[in-house]
Amino acid sequence: MSEEERIAHRIKIIKGHILHLQKMVAEDSYCIDLMTQSLAIQKSLQSLNKELLKRHLATCVKEQFVGGEDAKAITELSHLYHLAQS
Repeated sequence: MSEEERIAHRIKIIKGHILHLQKMVAEDSYCIDLMTQSLAIQKSLQSLNKELLKRHLATCVKEQFVGGEDAKAITELSHLYHLAQS
């Protein structure tokens, strides 16, 4: 499975989780079950973010450093780091 296929697959899984959560809310499911589903979505998003970051590091960041755009790469990575910490 290619990197793009893995990312698309993860997004499809996340979409399924969200649709299931939406259905659970509409059916007035038990709160703990809703939270469990929500946490599964968050875990899936974290997994997707790891894949996207890995892809970014292997392509864009590598090209930026090779091309002398070190400051741009560092700024982007710093921005992502701060977003992840909030």
